[in-house]
Parts: sequence; structure tokens; C-alpha cells
Amino acid sequence: MTPDARRRLIRLLAVVGLIVVLVWLMSSLESVTTVVMTALFLAYLLDPPVDRLEAWRLPRWLAALVVLLGGFFLGFMILLYIVPTVIHEITAFASRAPTYFAALKEYFVRVLQQYEVPLPGSWDEVSALILQKVEEWLPNLRSLADPLAKIMGTVFRSTLAVISALIHIILVPVLAYYFLVSFKGLKAQTTELIPPYARENVLAKLREMDQAVSGFVRGQLTICFILAVLYSIGFLLIGIDMPIVLGLTSGLLFIIPYVGTMFGIVSGCLMALAKFGDIIHVLYVVLWIAAVQLLEGYILTPRIVGRATGLHPVVYIVALLAGAKLFGFVGMLVAIPAAAVIKVLLKAAVEAYRKSDLYQNRDLQDTNQ
Repeated sequence: MTPDARRRLIRLLAVVGLIVVLVWLMSSLESVTTVVMTALFLAYLLDPPVDRLEAWRLPRWLAALVVLLGGFFLGFMILLYIVPTVIHEITAFASRAPTYFAALKEYFVRVLQQYEVPLPGSWDEVSALILQKVEEWLPNLRSLADPLAKIMGTVFRSTLAVISALIHIILVPVLAYYFLVSFKGLKAQTTELIPPYARENVLAKLREMDQAVSGFVRGQLTICFILAVLYSIGFLLIGIDMPIVLGLTSGLLFIIPYVGTMFGIVSGCLMALAKFGDIIHVLYVVLWIAAVQLLEGYILTPRIVGRATGLHPVVYIVALLAGAKLFGFVGMLVAIPAAAVIKVLLKAAVEAYRKSDLYQNRDLQDTNQ
């Protein structure tokens, strides 16, 4: 083995060893890691406005404090409006739910009779069939619920339960503030640790990773918020029940490809059918969601996110599931950014392989000559 190859192998083993140690620490100190990663995630979201205020000659500590307090105040005001609205919508729907269920049952019976589909002898048979299917699928549903259970367990599991959870909640904004204030110093110190001969290439890859991660973290969350507002407005105009609840849920679920759209279509159509009992309002729901999706696909995503991550939806979903399974809430936070970073590293590895002697068969060519 040549000295250059030996050095490369040692560097590769050192990087792999560092990654293994970090993964082990994240798994062993799960509650601490959750707080730190949540604070880092929040600080990463708020870093651009802090940089903007600092560019306007505001001290960074004051800019970080203003942005952090402003973000919490805005979130509190949004919750102050949304929570009572959600409670009111759910309460109103609960009082009308039996009537809606009866209307849906009558509609589906009428459709089945129209197309001469044989009906069961009684609805007790239908209930028994549904219960039987639920029992058959219960193990699968439980396995699907494992990631959620792990997330909730990660957040709330501790020796002092509620007290510890409150301490963690208080620590998140405090740590986020110190991360915001120290970002530039941390970047400078990290840059100094990179060997000078590799610094330019490493920094170029880090900038590419930052672009990919920020494209998802800031861009995708912005799109989810916009879609939640648009869905809610559309459902309000159509006149279905629980428009804010359904709109917000559909928008937030857009973080998972296809899930938010499917939830909006199914829940919106059922609500329209139950309340109005006609197809025209169902078409209104479908057309509105289609219009919002066209806006998202052709305007919002290209302008806000662009091709920063470029992850296939299947990779996207698998990354979320794997992150939740391995590290719970922390895994959900870092799953897609980590996948975007891995994509950049794999791209660099493929480029290096294409330029290597192994790919271009240089040694064999030299021997033949």
C-alpha cells in the first residue's frame, strides 16, 4: 500500500470512528440529545433573520434576543387564536356528528343500491366485519405506532417526569439563544480544525450541505405553513365543518409526501358529503386542493425550496421512518437533513470514483503500453 493510500485509509477510518462515537452518544444520552438538537434546530431556523439584523449594525446578542422573543410572541399569538378555534370547531362537529354519520350511511346505501351491489343483511354484520378486519390489522397498526410511541417516550421519559420535561422545555430557548450568538465563532473554530490542504474542498462541500439542509428545513416548513393557510381558507369558503382543523392538519402533514394531500382530499370530501349530501361540494373540495397543489408544485416549491435537497419521495419517507425508529424525536428532526448531507457525500464519492484509476483502468492501460 502506498503512503498516500495509507493516509487516505487512516482518514476514512477516523471519520467512520467519529460517526460511530457520535451515534453511540446520541443513543446513550437520548434525553440530553433531544434538548440540544431541538435547540440547534430552532437556532438554525432563526439564524438568517439574526444575520440580517446584525447586518443592520445591531449587536448579535441583541439581534438573537429580539428574533427569539419575536418568534415566541408570534407563536403564542397564533396559538392564542388557533387553540380556541380548534376547540370550538371540534365541539360543534361533535354535536352534529350523529346526523352526519347517518347521512353518509344513507348516501352510500343509495349508491350501492343504484349500482345493484349486494348489501349485508344488517349493519350489525357490517360492524362485525369491520371489527374482524381491525383485529386482523391491529398488529400492523401497532407496529406503525411504534415510531410515534418512541417519539413520545423520548420527549417525556425521565426520572423526574413532569419536572424534568419542564426543565427541558425551559432549556431549549436558552440553548437556542447561545447557539444563535455563537454560530459565527463555532464556524470559525470548526474551519480552523480542517487541515489547510483540504480546507477549500471541505468548505465547498459544507456550503453545499448547508444549502441542501436549509432548503428543506426552512423552505419545506414555510410551504407547510402556506398550504395550511390556503387549505383552511378554501374549506371555509366551501362551508364544510372543521375547516381550520382540517386545513391545519393537511398543511402540517404535507411534511410527509402525499400524506397531507390525501388527508385533505379524504377528510374534506367526507365532510362535504356529510353536510351537503351532493357531489358539487365534493368537487369544490377536490378542485380547491388540486389548485393548491398546482400552486405548490409550479410556484411555491421552485421558488422557496428549489432543488436544494432533490430527494425522491420514497427516500424522504424512508428517512423519516428510519430516523424515528432509531432515535425517536431526535431522529425525526435530523432524518431529512441527514439524508440531504449523505446525498452530497455520496455525490462527491461518485465523482471521486469516476476520476479514480480503478474506474478509468489506468494501471491496466499503462501495463499494456
